Amino acid sequence: MTNEPNPTTPEVTPSPARSALRTNSAAESDNETMRWLDKFTEEMTQPGENEVAFFARRRELKLGVGLDDDGTPVQTDNAG
Repeated sequence: MTNEPNPTTPEVTPSPARSALRTNSAAESDNETMRWLDKFTEEMTQPGENEVAFFARRRELKLGVGLDDDGTPVQTDNAG
């Protein structure tokens, strides 16, 4: 026998977001997923402003700005 209290199980109440997800149909969920994926794919096809600035700085410093077909770093002088 010990003086430690008996452990209790915490109460779990579902969050409103979880409840709402359960009420959506699979079709609604699939449509939302496809819209998100289309938007994400479109945004990933263009460089962000941080990427543009990063490579502009590399060009200023005469560092490699990419790789050619053989995997060799390309300098601004021969970048074409």
